[in-house]
Amino acid sequence: MKIIRISPSLRGASAAVAVPAAVALAVTAGPAPAASADTAWTVQPAPFTIGTSRLLGVSATGPDSVWAGGYQWHSSITLVCAGSGPCIVRQHQNPTLQRWTGGGWSWTSTPGLAGDGQIRFVDATSATGAWAAGSRDVPAGTVEGMPYLARATAGTWSEVAAPSTLRAVEALDADEAGAWVSGLPAAAGDPSVYRHESGAWIPHTLGATIQGIEQRTPDDVWAVGRTNDGGHAYAARYDGTTWHTMTPPQVEGKRGRLVSVLPLAADDVWITGYADGDGGRKHASYHWNGSTWREDVLPQCAAFGDGMHYGQGPNSANASYSASGLVDDGAGGLWAVPSMPGLQGTPRVLRYTSGSWRVEEPVPDVKGAIQGLTRIPGTSTVRAVGFRDYSKPLVLSTD
Repeated sequence: MKIIRISPSLRGASAAVAVPAAVALAVTAGPAPAASADTAWTVQPAPFTIGTSRLLGVSATGPDSVWAGGYQWHSSITLVCAGSGPCIVRQHQNPTLQRWTGGGWSWTSTPGLAGDGQIRFVDATSATGAWAAGSRDVPAGTVEGMPYLARATAGTWSEVAAPSTLRAVEALDADEAGAWVSGLPAAAGDPSVYRHESGAWIPHTLGATIQGIEQRTPDDVWAVGRTNDGGHAYAARYDGTTWHTMTPPQVEGKRGRLVSVLPLAADDVWITGYADGDGGRKHASYHWNGSTWREDVLPQCAAFGDGMHYGQGPNSANASYSASGLVDDGAGGLWAVPSMPGLQGTPRVLRYTSGSWRVEEPVPDVKGAIQGLTRIPGTSTVRAVGFRDYSKPLVLSTD
């Protein structure tokens, strides 16, 4: 891991720039007043990081095997741009990828990404196997560069060359045999979905930009996003041979975006997202029972994705939506990450129980945001990661 040291004066300048932006987001994007959490959450030990840091993705295979990824040494520098006056250059200067082993967090290197980048998604497949995805920054720090992918086999990480036609990875779903990645294509008509297996990438062209993808079995893979033609909400299912359109009728043909999908069984599939209609933008979840779709609308001012996604450039870390931020609670309900909960506010989660959604504040005495969720397999314990106090990693647990 490369550490880029920044002078104290630069750190002060960074904070001065970042605080007003965060305040503005808190004012304009906060959801409706939240209820206290029915489930008890506690603040857990967080990974050691340096400088302004955030955790963006998390995945677990057991209580003593939890992976978390994000960035550290984030800086914001105000410069004068030719012809446009002051502008801001942002750099995510060092990725962080760490593993909780029960007694503490341990560092993991990111081969091929020593600095100038971040880890956004982590998906563990076993105690010693996992995938990570993120992005490099261009040297100037003005925009995000090419995607970054890495894989751990028997505990050893190695970089995996990303598909050349993907400009950004926006979803990752891994298994023992390989991984699915999806995201923003580099050019119109390029595939937005790839399957990595036997050392090669297999492209899948769906006519849509895919923001969420999840495999239940090799012949039951779900993808969600928006169509390239018209920007309509979109969902599809892969049966191992062919993709079939499965867009819920409530949003079919409407401008919008479906952002997360969670197939729990052939007759138990959850999708979250939003669509625009005569009454304005509506955020909801959609449940497939094997024959019909049911819609459950979010509380007023709560949002899924809300148009924010990770491929937007240097400000993308401010998007609190996580493609892996939808998990079942082990008891018939769901946990989800809301969009833009307010960077200066209290961390918030969305909870689905008894047929309806609600906004909850797990730890009212903490200021920050949750940006990723995972459930410990075989338990009802949920781990959440994000940030607190502007710049410190945050880890929460329901146990």
